[in-house]
Amino acid sequence: MDLDTVGDLVNELLSAYAAGLEYYTKWQRRKWQENHYSAHDKGRTSGSGSCGLSTSLGISGPTIRQVYAEGVTALGERFSTGDKTCREKLYNNLERLQKRVDVLYEAMTADHGPLPLAEIIRISEDVRRLTVAALADQFKRISVRRLAPRPLSIIQQRRSQLAGPTSNESTEKAADDDTQVICRTTSSGKSQFQSEPPSPPPTPKMIPDDLQSRRTSSTTIASGPGPRPKASVFSAFCPEAMKYQVDLRKAMPMQRTCRCGYDWHGWLAEDKINLTVKDGFRITPRFLGKSHREGGGFGCVLCTSSGKAGTYGDANALGEHINIAHTKWQMLHDLDMAGRLGRAVIP
Repeated sequence: MDLDTVGDLVNELLSAYAAGLEYYTKWQRRKWQENHYSAHDKGRTSGSGSCGLSTSLGISGPTIRQVYAEGVTALGERFSTGDKTCREKLYNNLERLQKRVDVLYEAMTADHGPLPLAEIIRISEDVRRLTVAALADQFKRISVRRLAPRPLSIIQQRRSQLAGPTSNESTEKAADDDTQVICRTTSSGKSQFQSEPPSPPPTPKMIPDDLQSRRTSSTTIASGPGPRPKASVFSAFCPEAMKYQVDLRKAMPMQRTCRCGYDWHGWLAEDKINLTVKDGFRITPRFLGKSHREGGGFGCVLCTSSGKAGTYGDANALGEHINIAHTKWQMLHDLDMAGRLGRAVIP
């Protein structure tokens, strides 16, 4: 299959995730039958139990599909075709994932042999995060190019009528006359235009901060003409907090407060904060930091894969939500939640 566009690569990634989930489910069902678990658990379908790998393979495809669909809705064919930078990243992600899918296929067909579950989970999670980030970066690049100002056709037509072929001086005079005509009011009776043409859109300014630049571009697109993308679920979080969602190795800041006023170390002074949730998991300071919102409160990063992110007034309210709405397998996939299941399960 040709992989010349971002759309082709996304389809291959979705197929790889679906195949990996199918192979792992069959391997798991065979293990259940070999261990005679079905005889002890009557009424329970063999291989129906969920685990970390099946959860990762199951949610990754829909997450990537949603991000890609939003980009195509907003930018059309330019996004589905993509640029070289995004295609190279997606191709590398596809190669990494396909190698692990091949391992699952061999395990499904072989009689014996260990299956490196932790390694496959890590690759599955990495590919999902890197693919979503690559699509988001491409959205930002195309959006910036799309907003570059272009001369209005009505101004070009007026200049072609007024400009003479004799000299540069006459060309400059025609341009000046053009400016004067546009600035006249309709009551003068001498203008050929019945209303002022719209001004060209301003040139967008590049912001060094990658996350802030992405946010500015998305906001500008939403307020302009043409199809409008849905508000991103990540807009609920502070831009500084999103840095810690994207870069899992980024250390907590040394300064006391965030630019939005959030106290990075306020949890140390709050003895009323209950950092322990169900199944022995704990909400770590880094988890709180990457969950805070501008203006106060927290969002739930565990909900972002479903396209929703509620607002919770304090850490206790966030913890109550996690206890009610999320399973231990979802918490297990977040490296900033420490618990009795341990970080060593997913390196």
